[in-house]
Parts: sequence; structure tokens; C-alpha cells
Amino acid sequence: MGEGERERRRRFDALFASYSSDIVAYCGWRAASASDAQDAAAEVFLTAWRRLDALPEGDAVRVWLYATARRVVANQRRSNRRQAALYERLALDGAVAAQEPPSADPEATLVHEALGRLREHDREILLLAEWEGLSPTQIAAVMGCHAITARGRLHRARRRFRTVFEGLLARDASDQPGREASEPAATSVPVRPFR
Repeated sequence: MGEGERERRRRFDALFASYSSDIVAYCGWRAASASDAQDAAAEVFLTAWRRLDALPEGDAVRVWLYATARRVVANQRRSNRRQAALYERLALDGAVAAQEPPSADPEATLVHEALGRLREHDREILLLAEWEGLSPTQIAAVMGCHAITARGRLHRARRRFRTVFEGLLARDASDQPGREASEPAATSVPVRPFR
């Protein structure tokens, strides 16, 4: 193995070590199943290996990986059109339960339930912003839109999340026996959902 090949291997290993868990988690939220998420993440890093010399430097490579993951998952969906009805039911009803172990923290459970009730586009942009920590400009690069469009979508998704989350809080508050009717429910929404 030549020095150039060793340097490529070192660069890829560093890239994989830095971003693999983020890309697997991202694919896990978007793919139809855990095995599809693993396949998508593997394809993202195979593409990164093949294009390693053309990849951007610094934080831009992270955005490139998310954009590639988004395209890979979209391609998976197109190839699985016959299972679209099943995927939609699983994505809406069981995505959180399939991806996350039961949480002892009731607020975390409500966050995941609220995310599961959102439309897919709202859930995706919230996860990119709050979970993955991407800026609106980076989200725009991942989603293939203008930064101003990403900001507007993020604002609307946050507003919809808050509405759903507060509704779930109110539901849980009314279900708890012995709670005073005048006692307000907590309205703080965690910035990042728990993994």
C-alpha cells in the first residue's frame, strides 16, 4: 500500500469516526426500518470513499454527508414503492417506538410522541436543526433549497411541534389524578430530543 493510499485511508477513517453515528441516527429517523437505515448509512460512506478526493473540507463535509444520506434514503423509498403504505404506517405510528427504547423520563417520551405526530418534512427539519445541530444555511444545503426557505420551514415546524407538544402536556396533566386544575402544565420544550 502506497503513501497516498494510506493517507486516503486515514482521512476516511477520521471522517467515519467523526460522523458515522450522526449519519446512522439521521438515516434511522428517515428510513423504513433499522436495516434500511444501516444500508443507507453504509451507502453514504461507500459514496464518500469513492469520492474522497472531491469531498469538501471542514464542516462542509458534514453537510455533504447529510445531503448524500437524504438522497440515498429517497432512492430507497422510490425503489420500495410497493411497500409505501406499510412504510407510512410504520413511520407515523412506530418510528419513535422502533428507534428508541422506552424512556423513564416522561418529557422525553412526550417529545418523541410529538415528533411522531408531525408530518415527515416538519420532523426532518426539526431533527436536522435540534438533534443534528445544523444551521439554517446547512439545512438548506441538505434539503436542496434556499436558506430563507429553510428558515421559514424551520420556524413553522417549531410552531407545529410546540402546538402538538403542549397538547400532549395538557392531555397528560388532565390524566394525572390529584393534580389541581389550576396548576399550570410545564411548557418548556427541550431544545434537543434525547437519543
